[in-house]
Amino acid sequence: MRKFFLLFPLTLILFLSCSLNYGEQVDTQNSVPEFIFKNTSYKKYKDSKLSMEMNASIIEQYKTNSLSYADNAKFKTWNEDGELETEGSCALLSMDQTEKLYTMFKSIVIKNYSQSMEIQAENLKWNGQNEQLVSGVSDLVFLKKDKLELEGTGFSASGVSKSFEFTGKVTGSMDTSKSDEREAKDES
Repeated sequence: MRKFFLLFPLTLILFLSCSLNYGEQVDTQNSVPEFIFKNTSYKKYKDSKLSMEMNASIIEQYKTNSLSYADNAKFKTWNEDGELETEGSCALLSMDQTEKLYTMFKSIVIKNYSQSMEIQAENLKWNGQNEQLVSGVSDLVFLKKDKLELEGTGFSASGVSKSFEFTGKVTGSMDTSKSDEREAKDES
């Protein structure tokens, strides 16, 4: 009985100090997708020509902002002449259509045919406004271009100047055997 008199005031104080405010509403528009598409294909046309195609296992579109997310994304882009320019894939893709920011995560592979370049990474961001592709400062990126293979950190590439650079440590190799064979044939 004595325990009851000790616990009852504590329980009463805790119960009276708790209050639920039913007038406070939670805005779920930013955290709950407006649309969820499964096993979908998205195509974009410019001047009646296919310019981009993306396939994904799931695409989520949010109502209050221009954000979309795609799982297991595979994408292709074509130039104005209808030639395949780029194709790639990643495990997760975040797309901000208004800002033209595209962030790729995990198992990223990008092949750019017009520049004979292949990139593999775990984290990359493409800024469509200034045409810059960048990695994190310490993220490792593998790049293969023609006979050159590089692996390094602090990667960035410009779609405008068609150049790339690594600001961190870089290792790599260059295959010169085919050019040596061609030079030997030219001499004979």
